[in-house]
Amino acid sequence: MKKFLLILLCPCLLIGQNYTQEFDSLFETKNYTQAVQKLEVYLDKTPQDLELLELMGDAYGFQSNWDKAAIYYKQLRDLDVRNATYHYKYGGVLGKLAKEGSKLKALGLISKVKSSFLKAAELDPKSINIRWALVELYTQLPGFLGGSYNKAMVYASELEQLSKPNGYFAKAYIYENSDREALAKTFYKKGLDTIEELQCFQPEVSNAAHLNTHNNSVHFLVATACVLHNTQLSIGQNYIQFYIDVFSSKDREPLEAAYVLQVQLFKLQNKIPEASASIDKALSINPDFKPALKEKQLILLLKP
Repeated sequence: MKKFLLILLCPCLLIGQNYTQEFDSLFETKNYTQAVQKLEVYLDKTPQDLELLELMGDAYGFQSNWDKAAIYYKQLRDLDVRNATYHYKYGGVLGKLAKEGSKLKALGLISKVKSSFLKAAELDPKSINIRWALVELYTQLPGFLGGSYNKAMVYASELEQLSKPNGYFAKAYIYENSDREALAKTFYKKGLDTIEELQCFQPEVSNAAHLNTHNNSVHFLVATACVLHNTQLSIGQNYIQFYIDVFSSKDREPLEAAYVLQVQLFKLQNKIPEASASIDKALSINPDFKPALKEKQLILLLKP
């Protein structure tokens, strides 16, 4: 009864639900151009609608249009400075602009990326995705720009407090990038031992909803762990297939690398025709991708 009265008093709630239903399907089918066109119409009528602004930023982000995505995320952040997600998304697109732009441009953006992620972490102490962003940021940045494996490890430990498998895979990622392979292998194994706690692939949860609470890069790391330890290979296949299915330009590892990982899983299962099909997909994306070219040669040796 209370919900019914609330809807009568606030018809805008119904509009919000309609937005969700309408745009979820467009995003699921990756029809971002049509989503932008429809959002422009709605925003002409309600230019400060937070949900619409966020959807517009998301739509541009999925198209790798970082400049336009940044405009909408900045509007969101300025309209609601206490919202952790808005700071996180704004920092994320600035990070993409820094990564893909000139060195001079990157120097001007890195401090904004850091401050956005740190503010987001302060506002939401339980966000797994925000802490993953900080782990990746401090791991990938060179030292002269503030990169630090020690700082990355601080946020990996925070992740471990929130979710053991996320924390273990974050530490494996840091150790792997800092060339401490034995420690990386140890934490990949710890991650696999707690894999059920990730609660992935629940049939009642949509892909979009799943990614709100799960970093897609973790799916890649799970598959990596399965290859490294030659165990739980069918689970590894599920995780890398999910990474491929929901892949977007926002993800850390390129799609061709995901197909190479899928190839390695197929090879360990002695599924050579499937491995061959996956390597062809990798090379169709990037014909000069060296890991794919290497795997192609190995597959040819395995064929009867």
